[in-house]
Amino acid sequence: MPAEQPQSPESLPKYLAEGVPKQDDSTLRELQGWIDKLIEYRADISADEIEVAEEERLEAVDDTGETTTVIKKVPCGKESCSTCPHGPYRYEVHRDGGSLVWDYKGAVNE
Repeated sequence: MPAEQPQSPESLPKYLAEGVPKQDDSTLRELQGWIDKLIEYRADISADEIEVAEEERLEAVDDTGETTTVIKKVPCGKESCSTCPHGPYRYEVHRDGGSLVWDYKGAVNE
């Protein structure tokens, strides 16, 4: 019984789901290598690239995982607050094009 071609993920746009299987093996390998490099580029953010506002306080940057984890303290925005900055809070940072995207993950238990 012949093997069946794997189904594309439902989230994949139709033009990719239809176009990728039409490529020859060499092109598919090149595409796979490029995708691997693209994923690495998006996740590989060095501590030098992390910028925080003047009122924020950077506590830690861990760029050893699949994403970059940033721990920082942030101000609440209230002028009368005597305990700013607050936190620390954890963020996962990744690239989207040329910009860094910060995903808030919650408070860090000290």
